[in-house]
Amino acid sequence: MPANKQIKNIIKIILKILFSGTAIYYVANNIDLRQVWIYISTSNPFYLILAAALYVLAVLFGTYRLNTIFKALPLHISNWTNIKLYWMGLFYNFFLPGGVGGDGYKVFLLNKYFKTPVKKLISAVLAERVSGLSIILAYILALVYYINYDIPYKGWFFILIPAVSAGYYLFLWIINKSLTKVFWKVTIWSLIIQGIQMLVVVFILKAMGASVNGQWGNYLFLFFLSTIAGAVPITLGGIGARELTFAVGAEYLGVSQGQAVALSLIFYFISLITSVPGLFYSLQTKRIFKNEFIHDEPSV
Repeated sequence: MPANKQIKNIIKIILKILFSGTAIYYVANNIDLRQVWIYISTSNPFYLILAAALYVLAVLFGTYRLNTIFKALPLHISNWTNIKLYWMGLFYNFFLPGGVGGDGYKVFLLNKYFKTPVKKLISAVLAERVSGLSIILAYILALVYYINYDIPYKGWFFILIPAVSAGYYLFLWIINKSLTKVFWKVTIWSLIIQGIQMLVVVFILKAMGASVNGQWGNYLFLFFLSTIAGAVPITLGGIGARELTFAVGAEYLGVSQGQAVALSLIFYFISLITSVPGLFYSLQTKRIFKNEFIHDEPSV
């Protein structure tokens, strides 16, 4: 790697660390951390286990969504191979700076073992990511009506959802026309996955014994908004951005900041723990493709 590029990458990482650190510092100095700890430490393990199980289910459905996109390239790998590859990617996304390291490594390995062109593979991982983000945006537009904040015409935001869907279709058409044929399948998978994520949030709130009092819409809105914030590449893997969104958003929506930040942290640790099995395949990448039929496709 050229020296100039290395320096730029180092500067980017430093800036992300600074952004994350600043966000965490702001949150730590503007909410009652003792209250956050009480919510976390007294959470009901039964509901936390249910939340974790649902999160794992969402991840498994995510692997099928990605494999649906792969098949449209076309790239044919078994579901079990894709699950192992996906879990390795989850681990890398947590422990490599930037939050996209797992996607990049998946592209590298699939190009190495299957000789699928890099451009096609990049279009596939982008299609999966943007699919999730588009459905999150759709849920946000639907939830605007239920939040405790006065926004003009907030009862009509849902009519923008078809525009989001059309935008995603156009995105697929631009990056790789062959992916448009799985538009509906991928969209349905994403709707299910994000719906399960909402259930995860519900069970975490139940675990904390949170007094929601008809404010489910506020918490779910903040959750999806924090997911969007965490995906913006200005922090280290979204660290700090999610918590800042919850803390500031809770103040505006009139919900407990302590509960909101505790929800964010518990969700983060569930996703972190869930990613740990990917460590095995990050150390034994050949085992991912063990007994897999390798297609002889042209290399880039």
